[in-house]
Amino acid sequence: MAVTAIYSRDSVIENCEMKTLYVGIDLAIAKKKYLPICLCSWDGERLLPVDLTQLTCRPPRGRGNLAVLDAELVKRFVDEAATYLQAVATKLGGRIVRIGIDAPRSPRVENQKRRAAEVAMDQAGISCFTTPSASEFEMIFGKVRRHIANGGEESRLPHANQLWMQVGFRLFERLSSIAPCIEVFPQATVRAIGSGAIHKSQAGVVESQLSTAAQYTGWPAGGGREVVLGQIGFGSNHDLLDAYLSAWVAALPESERRAMGVPPEDVVWVPRVGEPAFERPKVINKPIRAVGSQDTPRASDGLQRLCPGCGQHQFKRWPFGWDVHAAHRCVGLKSTDPIARKAEYRGLYAHLFPGRKK
Repeated sequence: MAVTAIYSRDSVIENCEMKTLYVGIDLAIAKKKYLPICLCSWDGERLLPVDLTQLTCRPPRGRGNLAVLDAELVKRFVDEAATYLQAVATKLGGRIVRIGIDAPRSPRVENQKRRAAEVAMDQAGISCFTTPSASEFEMIFGKVRRHIANGGEESRLPHANQLWMQVGFRLFERLSSIAPCIEVFPQATVRAIGSGAIHKSQAGVVESQLSTAAQYTGWPAGGGREVVLGQIGFGSNHDLLDAYLSAWVAALPESERRAMGVPPEDVVWVPRVGEPAFERPKVINKPIRAVGSQDTPRASDGLQRLCPGCGQHQFKRWPFGWDVHAAHRCVGLKSTDPIARKAEYRGLYAHLFPGRKK
């Protein structure tokens, strides 16, 4: 099914037959940050993402970790995500058949130390957070409420690396009414294809992981007028990469996926690469020059710099103005407090500042 039309704002895409759509979601709930979502369709052996930036509808924005304690806010967020997916599918004239979500499906069983999926990743040397049980989440909520009642800062909430999972549970419940949902973990995916040794926050790693995945997905090919990473959704480039990788796993039939854990509930799915069942012809691609746009300079260039955190803001002269951008505007950060946001930004991208070793 060849994609031959140019995307037009809010119109059904003419001459673009997208009967079958696959969705990838990189769960992010930071305040005012768009939920990173990617929609893809197979074009022969190539998994092509949709240019979502050309549509006026937008995915929901996060409310922050503290909002997780408000069941009504969480319900509104997941309902907005469902509405967005259905609106995009309608505009594309397509049907969503599977959704990959980068989050645990449900709380850990009470008598387990780790979920079976987490044990499988432990054995593979893949680091992941422990999913609390339902009773542990009740205790966590109590800690958070006491923290706030005692004047604690929202940017320092206890168990911040687990609170977001509650939104994931509700996403699985809500989006399952649209299409079957599977649990994915992009870090496990890049490890499966041999490209996960270095964290995506390091310079050039996003491009490297995307290039490796492209040997199996056929996208990007590095030429022509194809959609580039910065156009497939909203958020930082590393969030969009995770969303695309999640969509890729969702786009594979079960025979081309490997289960880490115990199906159907306690499992993370990864591509079954390197095995006879997964002998999809590889596509020879041109080198990927940049992630935001084929002609857009990156933070490591000597020209105008693209923010390495959000992939959207361009500095006229790097690094002047980075602190204001990090404190108030960059959507690629998880912290909410301006001081904490600047510290997070500087910590992630210190290697890009003048005088620092790369």
